[in-house]
Amino acid sequence: MNARDQLTVENFISTGMELETLYTCFPDFPKEEISEIYSRYKANQENLNNEVTNISINCS
Repeated sequence: MNARDQLTVENFISTGMELETLYTCFPDFPKEEISEIYSRYKANQENLNNEVTNISINCS
């Protein structure tokens, strides 16, 4: 799968699409690659959420 295809899958994931739906939408792509992209995207989102909650701002 090329970089453009990976970005397309990531865009679909960002809209809330679940893994089984991705398999249906992209039947020509290997399920293993879709699963890897999905897992990586979800892990990155979780890391971002954790980082955001650890930020403190001093406005004084």
